[in-house]
Amino acid sequence: MRFDLPPRGSLTPNDAHDPLPYYYHPWVGWLYRHRLQMGLDLLPAGGRRVLEIGVGSGVLVPTLTKHYAEYTGTDLTLAANLARLVAPGCRAEFRSADLLRDGDLPGDHYDAIVCFSVLEHIADAAGAARSLAHALHPDGTLVTGYPMVSPLMTRAFTAIGFPNIDDHHVSPPAAIAAALGAALTPVRRVAFPPGAPVAAALYQCSAWTKTR
Repeated sequence: MRFDLPPRGSLTPNDAHDPLPYYYHPWVGWLYRHRLQMGLDLLPAGGRRVLEIGVGSGVLVPTLTKHYAEYTGTDLTLAANLARLVAPGCRAEFRSADLLRDGDLPGDHYDAIVCFSVLEHIADAAGAARSLAHALHPDGTLVTGYPMVSPLMTRAFTAIGFPNIDDHHVSPPAAIAAALGAALTPVRRVAFPPGAPVAAALYQCSAWTKTR
């Protein structure tokens, strides 16, 4: 599944912290796009229903709705006019949802769930992992992506104009992986830079499944 970045100017940030401008940034845009492609490459072929956690401005909506018959996009706040990004033939729904609020997601429902750059913002990693596992259909695939949370990453974000990233990144990769591992079965992990050990990966994507 190839990530197709919507044309510049076609999307609207959903809040003041939306990373949308960085996808088109002349220096780091390639990395923002590559991290999504790493995750999309972990999704198996087939499947009908996909859930996207953290829709944001909708940068993934055209790609995902092109490959799934049913799409659900959730966020704490939703950008306007996301429906116009949906590929023809896909039945799509957008709604506000919180991973830590019981009842926001149906159980055993989605063949695929994608959750990029969300879990590092949630202090209760175990609660978020249980919610994702609850929503995933048995034998379905969850793909997560999250950055390193460290002084090095803090300096990197400051260098590209995001000086207060520590106010947003509250769960480190080790805590996220442990929480997901307690609820789901790991399938595969990829990292940037390629082959980097977990402790040195600037960004990592992982695939998880729920056994019957």
